Amino acid sequence: MSLPSPDALRAAARRLPGLPSAPTSSDPVAVAVSGGADSVYLLCALWADEALRPRLRVLHFDHRVRGEASAEDARFVAALCVALDVPCLLGSREGQGAASEAELRAARDAFFARRRADLGYETLCTAHHLDDLVENMLLRLARGAGLAGLAAPRVLQVFRDGHRRWRPLIQAGIGKAALLGALRTAGIPWREDATNALPVAARNRIRAWLAGGGAEALGPAYAEGFARSARILGEAQVALAQWARELGCVIAADGSMPVAALKARPTALIQECLRAFLHAEDIADPGEASLEPLVVAIGEGRDAGSAVRGRVVQVVGGVLSLRREPAAFGPAARRLVVGQPDDECGLLVESVEVDEATWASLSKGDISPDREAYVVAPPDALVWRGRVEGDRYQPLGSPGTAKLSDLLINRKIPAGTREALPVVLAGSAILWVPGLPPAEAARLRGPTKGALRLTWLGPCLG
Repeated sequence: MSLPSPDALRAAARRLPGLPSAPTSSDPVAVAVSGGADSVYLLCALWADEALRPRLRVLHFDHRVRGEASAEDARFVAALCVALDVPCLLGSREGQGAASEAELRAARDAFFARRRADLGYETLCTAHHLDDLVENMLLRLARGAGLAGLAAPRVLQVFRDGHRRWRPLIQAGIGKAALLGALRTAGIPWREDATNALPVAARNRIRAWLAGGGAEALGPAYAEGFARSARILGEAQVALAQWARELGCVIAADGSMPVAALKARPTALIQECLRAFLHAEDIADPGEASLEPLVVAIGEGRDAGSAVRGRVVQVVGGVLSLRREPAAFGPAARRLVVGQPDDECGLLVESVEVDEATWASLSKGDISPDREAYVVAPPDALVWRGRVEGDRYQPLGSPGTAKLSDLLINRKIPAGTREALPVVLAGSAILWVPGLPPAEAARLRGPTKGALRLTWLGPCLG
C-alpha cells in the first residue's frame, strides 16, 4: 500500500478535524500506532496540532500473529512516520503465530514499558473510539463487571506505575464511521487487519451484531449514550474510591487492606473496595458468587474466605488479604459451563474455531500450555476437580500414560502451586492440567470448528 507524497500526506492530515489538547504541556507523548485506520487517524490528527507535533513519539508493536502481513504493517507505520517526520520505535513479540488476547496484551504492555524508560514519556495515547467503548461495555455487562470495568476505556487513565493512557478520540466523541469517512475524504490510506472480521473473538461478534442493526434497534446516537453512561459510572466509581480513602480503606505496603470501617456501610462501597483490592492482585472480573461471601462478611464485621479465580481471598480481624498458600480443591467434581468462567478455580471454557493460522501455531508449539489448551471433547461432559492420588493420563505426543504428579515435577512446577491446579476432565478422563499438554485422546487433527479452548485465569505457575 503506497502512501501519498510527504507534502500531500501532511496537507491531508491538516484537513482532519482537530482533537482535544493533550493533558500535559511539556513531556513527550507516545502514540501507539498499529497501522489500522483508527491509529492512523489518531496520529495524523495529533500531528496536525503544531504545538503538540514536536512532542510526538510513535510506538509500533508487531504481535507476529499474521506472518508477512504483520511485517508489512510495521513497514507501513515506519514509512508513515518518515513522511510526517515523527520518531518511530518498532518492537515485536518473541514468539509468533496465534496467542491469547491476554498474552498479546502482556507482550505489548512490556514493550510500552521498556520504551517509556528509554523515552521518558508519561502519556501514552491510544486510538480507542466510541465504538470500542460500546463493545467493551457490552462485553463487561455480560460478565457482571463492576463500576471501574464498565467505565473503561476512560478518556484519561492513570496506571499504578504512574503513566497515563490518553484516549482523545473518545474525548472528542468520534466513532469508527466518522474516522473512516474523514480518512477517505482526506485520501489517507491505512492497513486492514483481516482477523478483525473473523467471528472467533467475542468482540468481533459484537461488532458484527451492532453493524447489522445496532442503530435501528438502539437509535442513531446509541454510541454517545453509552459514552455518557460510562462517564457517569466512572464518576460514581471515583466518588466511592474517595469515600473509601477517607475511611482508611487503602492498600497497605504488605498488600492487605483494612476494611473494619466498612461494617454496616453500603454494599456498593464494600464492593468498590473489594474490587480495588482484587485489581491490585491482578484478579480481574470476578463473579458475584465468589464475592458475595466476602461482601456479606465485611458488612457484618466478621471473618470469611472465598476462592476467587483460583486464589483464596480472606477477611480476618477486619483486614482483607490474599492467603499466600494455594487453595487445595479436593476430589469433588464440579461442572464446567462453556462461556462461563468458574470463579473457584479460574477456568474458562470457550467454543472456538481453530483456523489455519491457529492450527499452524499449535503444530509448532507456539501456544504455551501454561494458560491455554485446545481440545476436542463433548462440552456437556466437562468437569473439574483437584488432584487425587493415582491420577494419570497420556499427554499430547506421549507414547503412553504417566502419573500426573511425576509430570508436574518434571515440568518444574513449584510444589506449593501443584495443589492449586485444577484437573479438567471429560467424564472420568483427564483432558488438561494447566502447565501440561492436553490429553492425546483429545488432540485436534487440523483446523477445527467447534473446538474447545481451555483457559486458566489463576495465578502464574512460576
